[in-house]
Amino acid sequence: FCQRRKRMADNPGFVIDDVAEIVKRVVDQNLRYESYQQARVGPITQTILTTCMQELHNLNPHYKFIVSCTLIQKGDASTGIHTQSSCLWDTNTDGSYTLRWENRHIHCILTVFGIINNEIFTVTLPGGR
Repeated sequence: FCQRRKRMADNPGFVIDDVAEIVKRVVDQNLRYESYQQARVGPITQTILTTCMQELHNLNPHYKFIVSCTLIQKGDASTGIHTQSSCLWDTNTDGSYTLRWENRHIHCILTVFGIINNEIFTVTLPGGR
């Protein structure tokens, strides 16, 4: 059970609608006009992951986030993929969201897991201060 409404002013919880808005925007901005080029897949994927992590952390610093991104080349040959995950966590506070996105050349599957951070510590992301 993931919260869709904010519960407290200082910790809104894992709000699926907010997470979805971030990852959809980031993926679309980075892949909308891209074709699948092997040399560009790594850097583009890293940009997507880093941007999502930074924006999710800014959204709610009370959470630890895990973000996974898979890019698959579209083509004439039939390609299949199945992904699945399972988590043992507190369903009142933790949550996940999976985005399936595609353009004419690329399939993208991006999954975010959000786990409440009960420990007090500071996270510094690459490129952050």
